Amino acid sequence: MEIEILKESNNKKEMLPQVVNRIFSICKADPHFKLKSEMQSVEEKLNELKEKVDKQQKLLDRSNELTESVKRRISLIQEENETRQNELLETLGSEL
Repeated sequence: MEIEILKESNNKKEMLPQVVNRIFSICKADPHFKLKSEMQSVEEKLNELKEKVDKQQKLLDRSNELTESVKRRISLIQEENETRQNELLETLGSEL
């Protein structure tokens, strides 16, 4: 019995956005809808915000790539530095 209730509530959650989208599309199509201009301005703002978020996400991804690249370079340089230090110590040890 509980499983059926959960399935119904999940269906309601899934259907709600679809119903809201249909209502808004009907309102947009109606030339006599009072809030049509406000809906259009809100949609424009939403589109602008989505574009900004996309740009910021791209920047974030690029910065993560650069960070990883710098970490790899630092690791390689540290390994090379340790190798040279060991070589120098061996050279100095053999001269003493």
